Amino acid sequence: MKKLILLQNDYPSTGKSTLARCFSHYLNRFGVSHQLRTLVEETDCEDDEHLLDASRLTPRSFMEVLDESSITVLEVATGQGDFFGKFYTNHYLSQTLDAAGVSVSVVLPVTSESESFDSVIEAAEIYSDHAEYLIAHLITSSYEDDDKVWDTSYAARVMDMFEAVELHIPEVGFQTEHELHARHLELSDVLLDTHLQESLGKEFTKWHNRVLGQVESARQYLFGEAFRPTLQPRPLEKKTRVKARAA
Repeated sequence: MKKLILLQNDYPSTGKSTLARCFSHYLNRFGVSHQLRTLVEETDCEDDEHLLDASRLTPRSFMEVLDESSITVLEVATGQGDFFGKFYTNHYLSQTLDAAGVSVSVVLPVTSESESFDSVIEAAEIYSDHAEYLIAHLITSSYEDDDKVWDTSYAARVMDMFEAVELHIPEVGFQTEHELHARHLELSDVLLDTHLQESLGKEFTKWHNRVLGQVESARQYLFGEAFRPTLQPRPLEKKTRVKARAA
């Protein structure tokens, strides 16, 4: 069984790139074969296999990409959610993926801004019960404040019906945030460069471990049978928070 992990939300700055790269880091820790891709509107960088050009995407080319690895982490870039939803629906991809033995997890990063919940409802309409769902909360204030906004929303009730799992992704600390601004860097870019990660120090390392701990808590739900480790890394910190919704 192969796994397609979609990360999408057309609301900006929900942490899609950061979370996708943290998933990749987690899989790398265990030596799990996977690929990390980003669906963009169009690209002239034909040598960059990391990018998928939406203007050239066909059902056949999409399935060929999925055949390249047992796990595909696909970030749907901001603004491409509507396109991919129509692509998925118009080409009956739910049937194609099922026939090809590919299970789907839809990861929907949200913030405390209620506008970021719109993509959650849209995703539920598109993928319905053909996918598993995971809500990744980008913490922007206190847990209590963020939870209150989400828990009282219609989107949360919809996700209850699908028994979605929830992760809580902590903010980076002030020192790390200051360093990122001073160097004109994005957090997602740092995750692509080991040397940059090391230079940000212990605060960044602590944040990264906390995020990977959240991924660990949802490992079976996210990766399923496609998770086949070849390495045994050191245990992560246990201070994580994960909440599973029960029907």
